[in-house]
Amino acid sequence: MLQEKNYSPKCFYRMVQNYKEAQLLFAAIELDIFSHLEEFIHFKDVALKTGYNEKNLRLFLNSLVSIGLLEKQDDNYKNTPVVDCYLNKERDLYLGEYILFREKMMGLGKIQERVKNGPIQKVVDNNKGVEVYDFYKLAKLSMKEMYTGRIQSFLEASELLFSENGDLRILDLGGGSGIMAIEFIKKYPNSTGVIFEHPSVSELPKELVKEMELEDRIKVLSGDFTIDDIGKDYDIIIASGVLDFAKDNLQDMVKKLYKALNTSRYLYLVSHDVDEDHTSPKESIVGWLSSHLDGLDILLNKKSICKALEVAGFQKLEKDDVRGIMENLLGEVYIKA
Repeated sequence: MLQEKNYSPKCFYRMVQNYKEAQLLFAAIELDIFSHLEEFIHFKDVALKTGYNEKNLRLFLNSLVSIGLLEKQDDNYKNTPVVDCYLNKERDLYLGEYILFREKMMGLGKIQERVKNGPIQKVVDNNKGVEVYDFYKLAKLSMKEMYTGRIQSFLEASELLFSENGDLRILDLGGGSGIMAIEFIKKYPNSTGVIFEHPSVSELPKELVKEMELEDRIKVLSGDFTIDDIGKDYDIIIASGVLDFAKDNLQDMVKKLYKALNTSRYLYLVSHDVDEDHTSPKESIVGWLSSHLDGLDILLNKKSICKALEVAGFQKLEKDDVRGIMENLLGEVYIKA
């Protein structure tokens, strides 16, 4: 049988290869390989420090070189700069534990079982993300990841919207650790704010606010923002990935956000950009698949979110309004007309 002229199975082989490379990454993090390779070091010295088998360690390190995570000179190995920055435990921005947690949280190890037997009925009945995900641990582990560009871009964009000495009030709605609001408060000396989180998560921002001695400027509220009062007179509201949890009352939730803002002030919105067919972007579709197979039904498509914002009276800030900085943000900025 001859190969079809216009088709090649190479795309499947690439997927298998990518999967193997991801397995190598996870294994290297779990073995804490990268914390020993700040500078070039002989594989035998690494084996001596770790107690790992010399022969297999050498084979493993060579595989990490092959996929671009390590550099090699003779039998000496060293982290690449990006690996040393994010996967060396000695670095301030170490993300290894966060990466492993996300893999476990969104892993597809039970996909065959779920496809064959269906979702978990309890999850279907309640449709609550807190029953599927450990949002407290996610919020705690994701704090460092926030400093890899998201916070910096948010604060940079804010400089074009606010005066440094303005009397500003911020709401971080469902913000996990609340670190974006905290950094905003630190940047603007006359500002105050509120961090609103679910009871399962709210102790984390409370701890951080106390640790940073900002209790007189930041209040942490605990509850369900889809039904509880979220306060008012805000100059900016951060709503990162939270509108998906208001699927059954989206329009009411958007109206609540609108009323909570002062006129001509801003909503910083991060959504999952899901299309109407729920097939794109792949990061959201595949990333949320495990929870959807378990029975969650919370992802809203972007068109419905944009429509709800428009009906409520929000207007989207175009890129020219913030001189291109929007390109560095994960979300979009809307203004209360």
